[in-house]
Amino acid sequence: MRKSIPLALVTGWLLSVGYGPTLAQTLAFARTTQLTNKNQAGKETSLAIAHQPLKQTLLQLKEHYGVDILFEESVVARHLSPLEPLDLTVRLEANLNLLLKPYGLRFKKMRSGAYLILPPKNAEKTAASQPEPTTMAATAPVPIVGLANLQGVQMTESAPTDVRVSGRVTGEIGEALPGVSVVVKGSPRGTTTDSQGRYQINVPNEGVTLVFSFVGYVSQEQVVGNQSTLDVKLQPDTKSLNEVVVVGYGQVKKSDLTGAVASVPVEEIRKVAVTSLDQALQGRAAGVQITQNSGAPGGTTSIRIRGGNSIQGDNEPLYVIDGIPFKNDGASSGGNFNVLSTLNPSDIESISVLKDASSTAIYGSRGSNGVVIITTKRGKAGKSTINFETYYGIQQVRRKYPVLNGREYAQFVNDANTNEGRPAVYSQAQVDAFGQGTDWQDEIFQQAPMANYQLSFSGGDEKTQYAIAGGYFKQGGIIVNSDFDRYSFRTNLDRKLTNRIKIGNSLTINRTVTNQARSDGDLGSAGLVTIAALQFPPILPVRNADGTYLLTDPALPFTADNPVALARDNKNRTTAYRIFGNVFGDYQIIDGLNLRVSLGMDGILQKQDSYLPRSVSSGLAQGGAASIFNSQSVTWLNENLLTYTRTFNSVHNVTALLGYTQQANRTETSQAQARNFVNDNLGSSNLASGSVPLTPSSGIGTWGLQSYLARINYGYKDKYLLTASFRSDGSSRFGANKQYGYFPSAALAWRVSEEGFMKNNRVVNDLKLRATYGSTGNQDGVGNYPAYSLLGTQNYVFGNTVSTGLGPNQIANPDLSWETTTQADLGVDVGFLNNRITLTADVYLKRTKDLLLNVTVPSTSGFSSAIKNLGKVENKGVELSISSRNIDGAFKWSTDVNFALNRNKVLDIGGTPQIFAGSVANIGQGLNSGIIRVGEPLGSFFGYVTNGLYQTTDELTALADPQARKPGDRKYLDLNGDKKIDDNDRTIIGRAQPKFIGGISNTFSYKGVELTAFFQGVYGNNILNANRYELEYLNATTNQDRDVLNRWTPTNTNTDIPRASTTRPANRVSTRQIEDGSYLRLKNIQLAYNLPASALKTLKIQSLRVYATAQNYLTWTSYSGYDPEVNRFGQDSRSQGFDYASYPAAKTILFGLNVGF
Repeated sequence: MRKSIPLALVTGWLLSVGYGPTLAQTLAFARTTQLTNKNQAGKETSLAIAHQPLKQTLLQLKEHYGVDILFEESVVARHLSPLEPLDLTVRLEANLNLLLKPYGLRFKKMRSGAYLILPPKNAEKTAASQPEPTTMAATAPVPIVGLANLQGVQMTESAPTDVRVSGRVTGEIGEALPGVSVVVKGSPRGTTTDSQGRYQINVPNEGVTLVFSFVGYVSQEQVVGNQSTLDVKLQPDTKSLNEVVVVGYGQVKKSDLTGAVASVPVEEIRKVAVTSLDQALQGRAAGVQITQNSGAPGGTTSIRIRGGNSIQGDNEPLYVIDGIPFKNDGASSGGNFNVLSTLNPSDIESISVLKDASSTAIYGSRGSNGVVIITTKRGKAGKSTINFETYYGIQQVRRKYPVLNGREYAQFVNDANTNEGRPAVYSQAQVDAFGQGTDWQDEIFQQAPMANYQLSFSGGDEKTQYAIAGGYFKQGGIIVNSDFDRYSFRTNLDRKLTNRIKIGNSLTINRTVTNQARSDGDLGSAGLVTIAALQFPPILPVRNADGTYLLTDPALPFTADNPVALARDNKNRTTAYRIFGNVFGDYQIIDGLNLRVSLGMDGILQKQDSYLPRSVSSGLAQGGAASIFNSQSVTWLNENLLTYTRTFNSVHNVTALLGYTQQANRTETSQAQARNFVNDNLGSSNLASGSVPLTPSSGIGTWGLQSYLARINYGYKDKYLLTASFRSDGSSRFGANKQYGYFPSAALAWRVSEEGFMKNNRVVNDLKLRATYGSTGNQDGVGNYPAYSLLGTQNYVFGNTVSTGLGPNQIANPDLSWETTTQADLGVDVGFLNNRITLTADVYLKRTKDLLLNVTVPSTSGFSSAIKNLGKVENKGVELSISSRNIDGAFKWSTDVNFALNRNKVLDIGGTPQIFAGSVANIGQGLNSGIIRVGEPLGSFFGYVTNGLYQTTDELTALADPQARKPGDRKYLDLNGDKKIDDNDRTIIGRAQPKFIGGISNTFSYKGVELTAFFQGVYGNNILNANRYELEYLNATTNQDRDVLNRWTPTNTNTDIPRASTTRPANRVSTRQIEDGSYLRLKNIQLAYNLPASALKTLKIQSLRVYATAQNYLTWTSYSGYDPEVNRFGQDSRSQGFDYASYPAAKTILFGLNVGF
């Protein structure tokens, strides 16, 4: 029997075999091409439709309004249009009502933006009661017109067999999806879902595959087993051009985006177990360099978006969470508190990184370092859902530092003494008896657990939506007595009071507790646990015979911190409470004009209490030392935004934004300290028990920001796009003459793919060219009162008594203003093969002027220095992102790659050729290890160039070096040729800025099994390994790097390791400590299994996912330290890439479970 296939079935079949939604929709709309030719002559304000077929009128409306209108041929057949012409200046919905209501027809707007024409309700019920689906009934042949190569084609199908399958197709949140194509794979047989998302279809036999596809959703394949019911949930197609991207104070379709904005895939972020989202962002967005400053639980990161702009000011991006902007500097300037760690990564819905001036200028004086916009999950109308997430894992140190064992150390001590003409300290029998000795790294490192639990509820109806979540996260540290835990609670509510009024709120409450190990200090600082574990002699036991910690060895002239005592007995706890959120109201004044008013706050209460006990030498010298630091920071924000959106004549799309915002902060701090305690039992719990109280301190700081902002987005025929923005900021931080700054920007984009000459291109389906230029500012990093004259406490002698008084300690500068960054960007977005491959590329040039620098002033002013606007810094670079769906089908393989290079250069420092940074404290010379020099990048290392070792006394005589006394001492280049080694022989010996950064992710999936591998890396940067400075000192008191086994002796002269000595030989910050910091890391690899729909139905749950993950498990690097990802000085751009006593990053294996109900 030969039967014609309904048009919707043909559409579904074309989707299933890969022609894509564009071709399928063209068929569904039938005679589009013919009608397009008629309508292009000119846009009319009315449409004459008297007695013409309803189908023809719907197609004309589709062309005029530029939207998809879906319908079955049988639904609109035999219906005629009314006599009166249609008014084309009104909304489409009004015209559809005029056309459809006389026949009882209805329409529904889909989430994809398309309109679906539905039959009368009684017709649906009749159809549902029939033995066969309506789409399988015999109808007249359907001619396919509009495509020349398919003109007149008819399709047939075989008679139905005896296996019937029915079910319901829903969206991501459980909403019904009408019009979904359901097709038997490899066959023209199929149907579509009704208005309730239900379908029925006869299939040839069990084991066939059904393909479910719908515009704007990812197609899904399901194998028919012996079940008669098969329900399917479709996921939105995030690769679609209609994807919405969050930008400053609004959203925009990805296809209409004019600036450089990176949307970070949140589903990939959720595969990573981290304490804070900034760690999970690493390697995910082109041009965003993220370095973990410390591997400690809850540790901070340093983030540079398109390089660092400021020398002395802040270089971190602005964060905006649910509309509330803040900087990641904690309640105080303490570098050990990561504000982002107070946010539960599981609560995040979307992340956008704004990189160019067009995107960031709307944030004015805080936008120059880029903006990271984060939105948390909100409720959606539909069935209520419950989700539970948990994982548990074990962490361990990635590698141990190679140092001498007990036997090797004892022999080294003997050699050092005999080199100085002294007798050996240990006999050979004693040397042999020491054996391996104490491995101090094993004593302080541990396998540490990591666990996470998250329970969330969401749902609602058309008027009220809610999302509530609670979580607990616990991360033990790989160093004993260090850990981090977080309790989090979030609630987001939305309520529609009337058709024009909507209110809502976002509220997040968190409590974090961080127990920190003493690490990541200045070179030579005492009491740092990791360097202590590397230096403490391995010949010594952990404890004395009486159970007390051993602090020294009578045979050796040293006193140092016992690493185990330092790790276990030291107390350094930070407790923080954070509450942030807002309440808002939306009022639709008229169609297209909306007013939004919001009030938000961000409050952080922080307490840090520490105690250094007498069980460590640095605590013993003080009789125990306790400190309590309290901070309270509250930020208030009021925003008033007026948005107007309208389309004129169906070709001019306009969105305008006007706003007024005001933000204010007040921070109070206090600190109390005491020493010389009776015992270590009370510590910081009772400062009064310390007999030596130190001078307490306290302070209050405030700042305010008042802003006016405006933006307009204009699009013509979706081809030519314009964005212009402007912001005026008034800041309390700057001088009376420069309190207001103005930050404009503009962007142009051309969607070349919408031009007629590109329409039939089968390779390039989307092509957009972008150009942007604008100005942004930076006002952070120099305190709250840099422009004002300040008083400070000063001691003076009065009547033979030292008294304390007040005196000026900062000179006023009424002309002080923000740093200003101008940036130009050229970009291209390309989609190939129906967006199977997408590419985004940008080149940029940005220059920052009026840098906030602390410069020397004449002594006649009464001050030694003052903050002024001086200097320039340049960044220029290239960014590239590629996403590819390599294989589609039952087996899927997708790849995401990003790559970036940035070249940073100092152009001017106020006429000064260079300034120094990065002091190597407490080590002999106390010289600077960093330099800022014109023509060089920020973060350059400054020191000596090694030139092997002195081999003879003649060489020692020929070059005067006060630190070189004997052959075997280190030799340095005499760069200025004056025959002596001194400070004038130092030069730039390395650069912390990488040449390239990038990441690559591959995801493979097959029948519910998914494997994801993510690699991240940097190339071309240097690290100053200051641990090597200590561990190659070749003195005979502390342990050394294993490289000293190849040390110089009269019989081993072909080496670059100096001789052993009982006194400190020549050692300086030099090229010996500069190492290549490049690395490639398998950041995350995860194997997951998603339970199939049939099993889910049996278990009566919505979803179940189990997975195993390994993080940081493989790292390829030549760096000799614990880990190449180090940054001792944190967010300070002057001293990047410095490693000393760092807390190593851990590698982790974990197992997890996600369940949805």
